[in-house]
Amino acid sequence: MTAPPYDATLLPAVDATERCAAHTERLDVDPGGTALWVDELIVVDMALPWPKPVWAKDGFTAVPELVMDAGERGRRVRVLAAVPLDDGITRVVTHELRDRARFRRTEHHPGRDSAAELVVRLLREGLDADSATVVSREPRRELLVCTQGSHDLCCGSRGASLVIELEESPVVRDLDVTLRRVSHTGGHRMAPTGVTFPDGRMWGRVDAGEMIGILERSVAPSAVAHRSRGWLGAAAGVEQMAERAVFAALDDWAFDGGPRTTSVIEHGDVTVVEVTSAEARWRVDVSPRRTVPTIACGEAGGLPAKPATEWVVGTVRRGDGLSSPRPAAPT
Repeated sequence: MTAPPYDATLLPAVDATERCAAHTERLDVDPGGTALWVDELIVVDMALPWPKPVWAKDGFTAVPELVMDAGERGRRVRVLAAVPLDDGITRVVTHELRDRARFRRTEHHPGRDSAAELVVRLLREGLDADSATVVSREPRRELLVCTQGSHDLCCGSRGASLVIELEESPVVRDLDVTLRRVSHTGGHRMAPTGVTFPDGRMWGRVDAGEMIGILERSVAPSAVAHRSRGWLGAAAGVEQMAERAVFAALDDWAFDGGPRTTSVIEHGDVTVVEVTSAEARWRVDVSPRRTVPTIACGEAGGLPAKPATEWVVGTVRRGDGLSSPRPAAPT
């Protein structure tokens, strides 16, 4: 019998059923390196209930193919559905990475019957294809949380619970942050999972208290960096891990607003990633920690399971020769 491409001892018991998010939590799997890698995100209002996949909805069936076509033309773009806000307005919101720093937010009001047509046009022609429906280009703060229970029960339960807690928080109500319930963002094994804008950082397995600290910037980055899945502007895997390590080592929220790049400069048992910003340059060592099974949610023994690499950061070396160890996650 061929050995599985992951550590089989990490699977649930043969007769046990376990949710994928509970499984990764029990194994204390680091969510780092699992974020989306996109320069453009389109968020379109779509009334519930959502099918699985969400783009099976009438008028949106061409979206997956158009996303692939855009990718072949060099655009890294993702489209999410969002539960409409309770104000009768149908929105299509785009977030575009500008100058390798923050994401520019553009809000369109196309009308309910024209939203799908607008999304198709933006995918075919680019995010600036329609100025007639633009009502705002302001850098508004948003938190998108995956709550698509039709795709995965972990997001439907944990994601929805997080949004409810945040909506009921007087602290959040006093913040200038819009909460949106969105469709599948990937990584449901890290639920609840979401992304903050305009910084474009994804988060996983974060509770309401931690997210409030993130939104109001009242907690040190080093205290919550272990909840970051990565920055949307860096390639998934080792580059997102390296960018996150510099973010934690600097321990300064200002890093999230500045320009930065990531690139692999050395392969091997330890991968060396270079992270640059306007102020400095770092080299970060990243290596695989273990290969964990991504289980089939709620199935006996977690099977069939797929392999996923968990990464660990070694040393963060700044360009001036100073170095610092990987910041320890809070206990």
